[in-house]
Order: sequence, then structure tokens, then C-alpha cells
Amino acid sequence: MLFHIIIFAFCIFTTIPFILTIIVSVTNENSIVKHGYRFFPEAFSLDAYRLIFSSSEIYNAYTISIVVTVLGTALSLLITALLAYAIAVQKVKYRNAIALLVFIPMIFNAGLVPWYIFITKYLHLKDSILALILPMLVSPFNVFLVRNYFKSLPPALIESAEMEGASPPYIFAKIILPLSAPITATIALFYALAYWNDWNLALWLIDSRELYPLQFMLFKIQSMINYMSSGGNFGVGSSTMPSDSAQMAMVLVTIGPIVLVYPFVQKYFIKGIMIGAVKG
Repeated sequence: MLFHIIIFAFCIFTTIPFILTIIVSVTNENSIVKHGYRFFPEAFSLDAYRLIFSSSEIYNAYTISIVVTVLGTALSLLITALLAYAIAVQKVKYRNAIALLVFIPMIFNAGLVPWYIFITKYLHLKDSILALILPMLVSPFNVFLVRNYFKSLPPALIESAEMEGASPPYIFAKIILPLSAPITATIALFYALAYWNDWNLALWLIDSRELYPLQFMLFKIQSMINYMSSGGNFGVGSSTMPSDSAQMAMVLVTIGPIVLVYPFVQKYFIKGIMIGAVKG
């Protein structure tokens, strides 16, 4: 009984910052300036949300982020799983050399300038939606995480399938992947979070406003708010630019899709990360 009370109290405690974020996002900016963050504000206001959604560009940015996250996660999962399976199977020739090539970028990199030149001058990805997907397509850490999980599967499954005449693609698609739901869900969450939260690629590679993802669009809005807040009032009368409330509103705008996705992969997450991390 005591254990359940402690767990319940801990859950309430961890929920408090999220509740405060919601309340502050709908608090009048003058009230925040005067009284700070409060659970029971003096006045409520939706100015922060009106400002964020005042332009149709935010809806386009939402669409771009969703497309990039869905396509990027799907492609990253496919390539990561195939690469991990190749270096996990003992019969694959030069698998250790391939694993070494995958491991090297975890330790060394060429630097930002050579990377930028390669992306723009050789791959010609400047100002393209592919510029938001391809540079993050494969994570070496995720590859080794999946490889370790594949190596934990019973080899007898593969051997029996080979004796029945199953081809490697059939074994991978019909046997390995169905047994790898925990690690697949875990890696999908990692990739989805990386694509959804990224704004650096847009900063470096995207010039067209039609291709701005949500995070970068919100970064632009926040920069505009900071600039205008330093220059005077917002709207009519004494209403000030919603700076702090806008920051909290942006948090809620960005985490919405992830909050909806996470419950579906939660039951696989712990199992996938633990097995993938300790098996070798």
C-alpha cells in the first residue's frame, strides 16, 4: 500500500511542470510580468496561441514536419534494420569491416564545413525536402542497438528456415522483423523524435519558407517575439507581446504529436532498449 502511495505521489509530482506549462500558456503576459508563473493567474489570455496560429505558414510547417517525420522514420527504420541484420549474421562476408565503417562516425567526423559542402555541392540537397531527411537517415548508435537485439534471437530459427529453403529476404521479413517489435518500436521512437525536433538542418539547408519545418518556424516566431518585445507594446492599449506565455504555448504545440505516439510504443520501449543494449 505504501509503495502505491509513493508511486502515485511521484506521478503527481512529475505532472506538475506540465500542468504549469498549460496554465502559463493561457496566462495574460502582464500577469506573468507582475506575478510570475502561478497555478492560479490573475488573468487569462489566448494571445500566445493567436500569435502562433495567426499565419497559415504554421499549418504548412506542421505538414512539412509530419511528412519529414513519417518518411524519415520509415526509411531510417528500413535501412537501419537491413544494415544491422547484415552485420549480425555470421555468414555475411566482411561484416566486421562493415561494422567498423559504421562505428567510425560515432568517434570521428569531418566537421561541419566539409559536411555542408558535400550536402550542397555534391548531393545538391540545398532547399529540398530531402535535405531534412537524408542527413539523419542512419544513426550508428541505433544500428548497433538493433544488431545486438538481432544477435540475441535464437540462431535455430534462422537455421530451420534455411533448411526449409527460405531465402535471406524472406527470413528477414517474415521471421526476424516480427520477432523484433520491441527494438523496432524503440528505434522508431528515437528516429521520430530526432526528425520531429530537428531545426538545425532547416537553418543550414533551407531557404524557402514553404519548406520550413515546425520547429524552425517556431524558432522564427520566437525570434520575432523577442525582437518586438524589446521595441514596445503588442496590440492595443497596454497589452504586451506574449513572450513567456508564447514559449509555453510553443512547447505544447510541438509535443502534441509525440504525446499521442508515445503510449503506443511505451510497452516495447523498455524491453527493446535493455535487450539491445546488453546483448552482444
